[in-house]
Amino acid sequence: MRNAIAIGLMVLGLNTMTAQRATRVGYLDTDYILSQIAPYNEMRARLLIQAEAWSAEIDSLRMQLEREQRDLASRRVLLPLSVIEDKERSLNRLEQELMQLQQDRFGPNGDFITQEMTVVRPIQDLIFEVVQDIASTRKFDLILDKSSEVVMLFAAPQFDISDLVLRELARNYEVRLTGEEGAVQDRLNAQDTDSTAAETSQAQEERKKALERIESEREQRRKAYISKREEVLKARAAREKEIEAQKTQNKDSIN
Repeated sequence: MRNAIAIGLMVLGLNTMTAQRATRVGYLDTDYILSQIAPYNEMRARLLIQAEAWSAEIDSLRMQLEREQRDLASRRVLLPLSVIEDKERSLNRLEQELMQLQQDRFGPNGDFITQEMTVVRPIQDLIFEVVQDIASTRKFDLILDKSSEVVMLFAAPQFDISDLVLRELARNYEVRLTGEEGAVQDRLNAQDTDSTAAETSQAQEERKKALERIESEREQRRKAYISKREEVLKARAAREKEIEAQKTQNKDSIN
């Protein structure tokens, strides 16, 4: 999701590098910046509520599939082969519908990702515009995104411009930040923009909590998706085993 802005920032830096002076490098943390933007967090909260409704929809369909599978398994020996085949075709359609619904809601091109991008993209564009201004006015040669796939083994706090980006978003674009009664804005405004001092322990703790919250949300979504997929695969394997056993039983009865 962050690739576009990461690539843009790298190109911006590479295009402004000069050989006449020492290279000036900075970095920002997009995840941290997003966690401090109130409209983003509000829209994301609504999206997570919608995601819960989609999950409930998927769970309902899965339970229906499991009920019908259990019902067929319990009555299989009493049903004629033609009825069993009709039931299995119906179960196949229901299973395909379940898998398609999972993809439509939470797949790579599903509703969740699409709506999340709709929320994030405008803010990403604003961040990129602010970074361009900062790079131009403060003569940065290269600015990286710590949240992207660019590997940063070490990054000194004094080169982090995340708070500077937040201040510019609040000041020039009137982006509302998080915090009670403008606490975040006050903290940003109190900082010396030209200072190279390290972050305060309070700022570090706030950033740590924000990133932990984002990472926790990502991990929960990943685990939920894996768990649901494993359940579908197990149900499919069990059904295929039942079908194979029924075919063997039918052959034996014919012989």
